[in-house]
Amino acid sequence: MSVHSHTAAHYDVTAAASSDHARATQFAPQSDPTRPPEFPRHVVTAVLVSHDGARWLPDALAGLLGQERPVQYAVAADTGSADTSAQVLADALGADRVLHLARRTGFGQAVEEVTRTTPVLTPQELPYLKRPSGWDPVTRTWRDDAYDLPELPHGEPVQWLWLLHDDCAPEPGALAELLRVVDNEYELGREDVAVVGPKLRGWYDRRQLLEVGVSIANSGRRWTGLDRREQDQGQHDHVRTVLSVSSAGMLIRRDIFEQLGGFDRRLPLMRDDVDLCWRAHAAGHRVLIAPDAVVRHAEAASRERRTVDCVGRTAASPHKVDKAGAIYTLLVNTRAAALPWVLLRLVLGTLLRTVAYLVGKVPGQAVDEIRGLVGTLLRPERIIAGRRRRGKPQIDKGELRALFPPPGATIRATVEQVASNLVGRSDPEVSSAGRHGGAVESGPGGEDADFLEIEQFARLKRIARKPGPVLFLVLLA
Repeated sequence: MSVHSHTAAHYDVTAAASSDHARATQFAPQSDPTRPPEFPRHVVTAVLVSHDGARWLPDALAGLLGQERPVQYAVAADTGSADTSAQVLADALGADRVLHLARRTGFGQAVEEVTRTTPVLTPQELPYLKRPSGWDPVTRTWRDDAYDLPELPHGEPVQWLWLLHDDCAPEPGALAELLRVVDNEYELGREDVAVVGPKLRGWYDRRQLLEVGVSIANSGRRWTGLDRREQDQGQHDHVRTVLSVSSAGMLIRRDIFEQLGGFDRRLPLMRDDVDLCWRAHAAGHRVLIAPDAVVRHAEAASRERRTVDCVGRTAASPHKVDKAGAIYTLLVNTRAAALPWVLLRLVLGTLLRTVAYLVGKVPGQAVDEIRGLVGTLLRPERIIAGRRRRGKPQIDKGELRALFPPPGATIRATVEQVASNLVGRSDPEVSSAGRHGGAVESGPGGEDADFLEIEQFARLKRIARKPGPVLFLVLLA
């Protein structure tokens, strides 16, 4: 790209960001306390956490404040952003709705602090939850039918937290669809729903699927069950129970969040969502996916579009943080009988991936693999304390089996990832990015360019043209 075209693209991005900022700030925190919204029984507090997210915040705020079914309360936490994130949040939500936390504060800790300081809205603050008065000021007459209503005509209020990242933008109907799934379950008498999550699509390629529920393999791999660059054609659009949903757009019952102790502080960034939902299952609750609720996610931290500096004294590699989080999550949540097998899988899998990264000339990720494993195993007291806090699961071991990847399901994805490293990282289409492995989104060229054209099976085509990687895989097998 020439200097002139790069400068023009930069001005286009800046103009678009300014336009998005204006669009976000034209909204005010909504919800008329006298008018019942759709699904009035459910009281939703939105919690948006920001960390150097000024690039994505205008879209995120426009999505939050432009919901067809508005939240009853919106609050944000800024974790020491070095850009204008805090000011953007204050302009959109009001300065009194923004908490300013230390830069090393993790996502879960920020949500916990917001929850601790944010009031629970009751029928006193939301009059539509209560029985209306019998006096009609318009006709100046008494309405006898009001006395036949119960004290709480919509039922006992249910408090929810809607968790949002600064780099995720919900579609206008996202919250309504999340609550619709919850309300349908409640009407059927199934009130054990603790968490509901949306379908995640790409930030640049808005038809690409990132997650429709997520699980974890015994090797620690984050498993979505999606093909690489799979496009959304409605093939996964059915409500179902999943092991976990992403914290980007997660709707969780506030009382259960507090009972579970919130996110584990040993997981300040990655895999915290899997751990929280796994604990919710173990406590006897359910986690559902609502695929009609759509949220776009940029995955800024895992794609290294901003620094990860909440896990130590210095900035850390996303790969290392994700690896350490996966090992910790498995070791503190796996049942004791299966723990030796899982530990063996983790060690052997890490060694094999390290060798593959070295052969593929990706020494940085090889080092991250080892550091993530060793850094977690050398602190057994943390694992023991984590297992003690979780206690004994309240469900049978077989109830969760179907929520994990089936045996052998991760082999193809692992082979593709190893082969891509052998082919070489100079090709942008085969370079790994994000945390989904096989679901790599076409990222921007430069700062924020339009997404690249998608080519299905591009990686396999390149492998087939090069006999070296194929021969290596055959010999390895």
